[in-house]
Amino acid sequence: MNLRDADLLASVEVPPPASPPAPEPRRVLVADDDPVSRMITQRLLERAGYAVTCVGDGVAALIALRREYFPVLLTDWEMPVMDGLGLIHAVRRGDWPGYVYTILLTAQGSRASLLVGLGAGADDYVTKPVDGAELLARMKTAWRIAELEQRLRKAHEQAVRLSLTDALTGLSNRRDLDAMLLREVARARRFDHPLGVVLCDIDHFKRINDAYGHAGGDAVLQSFASVLSANLRSHIDGVARYGGEEFALLLPECTLDATRAVAEKLRSAVEALEVRHEQRTIRLTASFGAAVIESGRGTSMSADELLAAADRSLYQAKESGRNRACVQLAARP
Repeated sequence: MNLRDADLLASVEVPPPASPPAPEPRRVLVADDDPVSRMITQRLLERAGYAVTCVGDGVAALIALRREYFPVLLTDWEMPVMDGLGLIHAVRRGDWPGYVYTILLTAQGSRASLLVGLGAGADDYVTKPVDGAELLARMKTAWRIAELEQRLRKAHEQAVRLSLTDALTGLSNRRDLDAMLLREVARARRFDHPLGVVLCDIDHFKRINDAYGHAGGDAVLQSFASVLSANLRSHIDGVARYGGEEFALLLPECTLDATRAVAEKLRSAVEALEVRHEQRTIRLTASFGAAVIESGRGTSMSADELLAAADRSLYQAKESGRNRACVQLAARP
């Protein structure tokens, strides 16, 4: 940096932050090939409470975005390798965790040039030389929009989760189970892998409701769901409330013997379960029925047919006296 550049940096007036920094870092990415301009912008934004990452061209900006999400991007128009317009085009085509609000920094102040920049996908622009107060004012607008987009995105994700979750047990619901089963059956066929599907039902659940009330029944359902989840492989197996007191398990990569072992382990865990409700202890048992695809390519059974085969096994377990597991290879009736 020469003496003139140092004097320029020293002369920049930085307005004080309009508000204290947010608890979460307000991450901003700055792409500018001019080191002096880049440093001035960085100092200005950091003093205003932003967490700033700087790069020298559009390609480096895209690499940084892939490594870490930045809600706001400030990019110079004229840069080597990939200019600002090319960067904005690439950002708009990309798939990011949230919206990337882009501000174009440009010395091209003509109306035609600015329309080109906005038409390329820029959300806003600041003309060079940058006025600190103007940039911070536009950054406040950018951050309000970025935060609103994040809140809307989180609300949407929460709504989606709720639509796929059983409210009482916190497990997946029937809708989510259907989607998971379709994926796992397709995967078993594609890779020729085994798949176990288990249906389980709390024995004589009506008696529990009659004896302890619906609150007691709900406590039993919640405890039962917890036992199932605790005894399955995290992020591999699937568990869902199928309806009422019936639950479904998906066991990828499980052969006939492995599925039988899992079902018996769960049956024993339920039999040993003691549910405390209103100073009373509730004991219960459950019946398990499973259908297993030993070779994915060896069957043309659909997801519905596989579930129906598990249901027949469950019926057999109940007819055989309950509190038992019946496991068999998937077959049509």
